[in-house]
Amino acid sequence: MALLHREDECARLDKALRACTDGSAGLVLVEGAAGCGKTQFLHHAADAAHELGLTVVQAAADPAARHRDHALLHQLARHLGTGRPHPAADAAGFADLLHAACARGPVALCVDDLQHADRASLAELLRLARTLRGAALLTVLTQTPHYRADGAGPHTELLRHAGFVRIRLGSLDCQDTAELARFWGTPISPAATARLHRLSGGNPLLLRALLSEAGTATDTQGWPEPEPGGPFAEAYTTCLHRCGPAARRLARALAVLGRHADTRRATLLAGLGPGAAARGRTALQAAGLADGTRLPHPAAATAVLGALKPAQRRSLHRDAARVLHHTLGEPAVVAEQLLAAGRAAHDWEIQALRDAARHASALHDGSERAGAWLRLARSASTDEPTRLRITLQLAAHTWRLHPAAAHRHLDEPLTALRAGRLPPADALWLARLLAAQGRVEEADEVLGLRGAHDATRPVSQDPLRELLAQLPAAHDRPAGEATRPAALWLNPGSQADAHAAERLLADTPLTQATFEPLGHALRTLLHHRPHTAVAWCTRLGEQARTRHTPGWQASFATAHAEALLRLGDLAGARREATAALAALAGRGGPFLLAPLAPLVHALTGQGEYATAAQYLQPAVPGEPYSTVHALAFLRARGHYYLATQRPQAALEEFLGAGRLAARWGMDHPGLLPWRTDAAQALLTTGRPDRAQDLIADQLALAQAGGTRVRGVSLRLSAATAEPRRRIELLSEAVDALRDCGDRLELARALADLGSALQMSGEGIRAGVINRRAWQLAADCGAAPLCARILPARTPQPAARPAGPSGAGHLSDPEERVATLAARGYTNREIAAKLFVSTSTVEHHLTRVYRKLGISRRQDLPTDLRTRALRGSPR
Repeated sequence: MALLHREDECARLDKALRACTDGSAGLVLVEGAAGCGKTQFLHHAADAAHELGLTVVQAAADPAARHRDHALLHQLARHLGTGRPHPAADAAGFADLLHAACARGPVALCVDDLQHADRASLAELLRLARTLRGAALLTVLTQTPHYRADGAGPHTELLRHAGFVRIRLGSLDCQDTAELARFWGTPISPAATARLHRLSGGNPLLLRALLSEAGTATDTQGWPEPEPGGPFAEAYTTCLHRCGPAARRLARALAVLGRHADTRRATLLAGLGPGAAARGRTALQAAGLADGTRLPHPAAATAVLGALKPAQRRSLHRDAARVLHHTLGEPAVVAEQLLAAGRAAHDWEIQALRDAARHASALHDGSERAGAWLRLARSASTDEPTRLRITLQLAAHTWRLHPAAAHRHLDEPLTALRAGRLPPADALWLARLLAAQGRVEEADEVLGLRGAHDATRPVSQDPLRELLAQLPAAHDRPAGEATRPAALWLNPGSQADAHAAERLLADTPLTQATFEPLGHALRTLLHHRPHTAVAWCTRLGEQARTRHTPGWQASFATAHAEALLRLGDLAGARREATAALAALAGRGGPFLLAPLAPLVHALTGQGEYATAAQYLQPAVPGEPYSTVHALAFLRARGHYYLATQRPQAALEEFLGAGRLAARWGMDHPGLLPWRTDAAQALLTTGRPDRAQDLIADQLALAQAGGTRVRGVSLRLSAATAEPRRRIELLSEAVDALRDCGDRLELARALADLGSALQMSGEGIRAGVINRRAWQLAADCGAAPLCARILPARTPQPAARPAGPSGAGHLSDPEERVATLAARGYTNREIAAKLFVSTSTVEHHLTRVYRKLGISRRQDLPTDLRTRALRGSPR
């Protein structure tokens, strides 16, 4: 038998064989790690001895029989001499047989796997080595070092033998690896050689297994990955089994700990003492089964753990969690071990799962896994307050991924609170989560029950300060003001609030804890500075996408759609609302109504009524109109009915939204202008008096100071006014709507103003106004409005771009002149209004045309003042 790269070892063996043929006794101990070729070397020794005329007796110690005395001697006795079974059953009988065989001629006694030999047989073999020193006997023994748990070995006795030879079979180096690969028919590149040597650790058996997986393929860059359960995995488990119990326990510890393994953790998890752990590490390293505290490949770890029974694996994972916890391992690592174990019972285990989920949320990492950790912690908790607290944490976390599931998670804590079983300290958390999900009536109920169940706590005159205490101070309201949670959650506030909201957005990172206040700040900007809100929605939406939180992504995309809708960008609102629905992917629950509202609004404004009709009856589980998200949706559906000539159905939707808003403390015109919506329906059905009453009510409300609401109210109020008053009201409406930046509402007001001017005999000015209105409506993509203004003109979807300088670079006099010209005033009328000469007006207009890159009066943008006032995120 040919041996590759064992020339020196074979030479030493040959010398011992020839000494035996000359009548000298010899003893050869062959040592090497599992898989390094000891058995093959022993077969080579037997073949060489047979060729030299020696009587060869071969046996291998059986690990299954290591506890039966003289088991190895029985095996040797059966094959000694004739090879037939022999009645010798004790040490004396075997010694007699061996003496007789040596008397007939030289004998080669070859014993494999001496580490598995029973104690009685090992003792007898050592005794015979001492007493038969004058006989022509060559004893060749192989063993895997560091195997025996007691550390006992034959070395001391063997060293006393005059003919003792120790042969060590070491691992292969990189050059040996390449040469063996070529010998076995697989020439490989230097890069592949390095990878194969690292994976095999120089172990010939593992190397042969790796080469067999690749077949005859060559790879100039590396080597294919070992297959789970393939030849490499099988060879690895075979070698590991032959390394001894300490090495096996240590390998299991390394496999389950993975990249978080170190010497201390692996030793603790394996349950080994210092000596046994050292033997196990040495055995693994010598066999190429580990490099320090790392296994060579994940396939090896899979093979090690796959050899265990399921119950053993679960127990090992749980022990690993305990070791990692006590050695200050990362929370997520401990939680993953507990999740793999599928069980958590101790308080520290439940707390570790919660801490890991909280830590992952703060780092925007492992969202799906964190939910699984919290579900395991909740199922393991036997203490109801703790389980309810975990449920609240799970609801807050789940909102990032699955708003519908987050909605359902709050039902159990709410039921517990009603029964008086939820601690008051957790009730505020529950109220915040309910309010954030739009369940405002239940949030009100929770705050009331919280005060009732906690008699020691003074009742707050303004529970909203507690509900959203992390919001800027500008959001506080006077203590005596009667408010409700939803009112603050969606209240647009004032311009001062907008300043504070923008500061909060600029200074606050997006985290689990800041999602709610950032969302509130964004809604505040949406009402007062939609252009700025668009920029912040884009930024926050991108952060949500990179953090793989589709729930947050849908929330920011919905706000983006609403902001674009307030600017008259129907195509943009449609795009963002569609993106929000795609992020939800059927997991929105009641929140689904939030993105559907701007989508239906945009489609209706574009005249795509058939498409909008597909979204009018969404499949939402439970009561679909129990959250604040229903308000905007009912309003959008009402406007669809109004556009499709069903004013009575529209009126019912608007009045229904108004009733809900009043019931929830959210009757705010800036948030839900249901009165003007209903007024439009009433005007269509021929009830102008009732319509005017609603408009007057809306204008009288203190909160109706917003320019957008005021502009729409004035436009509708003009419908029932006498001609001259109508023109005045519509002019005021145009001014208000131009300031707010809503191009679509501005187009409607300009269209009505053009119509009123036409009826008053001011045809020239009416024509200019109508062209402005039509261009704005075309820019917004509002095809039905374009058809109403100028039926014969085909809309052009793209707006004319501004010149390089832009409207922001107009001087104040130029902007005033251009603004009046865009409204349809003649040069003479502009000169009279500004107390300048006509030539001055013409001079300013010439400079405006040049700066804006236009050539005629009709191309003047109608939103000059809005462009100049646009902001950007800090």
